[in-house]
Amino acid sequence: MSIKIRNPIAHAPILRKGSVHVKTKSSQRAQIKKKIKQASDEWISSHSNN
Repeated sequence: MSIKIRNPIAHAPILRKGSVHVKTKSSQRAQIKKKIKQASDEWISSHSNN
């Protein structure tokens, strides 16, 4: 009896990570950094003497 060779890519462990889509830690840090920069720019512009 012959066993059919299946596609190894279809059963790769890396492809089994089908879970909730969550942003990476680096993208979360970048988003926080962007918000801090926006808040500081807003604060500086509201407190400038122009």
